[in-house]
Amino acid sequence: MTTETASALAPTDVLAAARDFFLGDDRMADAWVDTESDTHIAFCTFRGNLSVAAFPDPGGSDATRVRVTTLREEGIVPRLLAHLDLAGARP
Repeated sequence: MTTETASALAPTDVLAAARDFFLGDDRMADAWVDTESDTHIAFCTFRGNLSVAAFPDPGGSDATRVRVTTLREEGIVPRLLAHLDLAGARP
């Protein structure tokens, strides 16, 4: 399952927020990093794998495209996207 959305955060900030969501002191879910690069982080969770990719919007807007991919529907995806929205709304 792939979910794609836009974020006001820069790509590096999206990945940092995703890392914080899974690995931070106030983490929302437990996971560990499987692989990562400048544009993605792949996490292993209790229920499977989840990958977060962030890249400039190819349409030319200032937004960042965020793509979350899982092998099956994961209830954590909406919570992760809400966390990214909140991180983008902070001053």
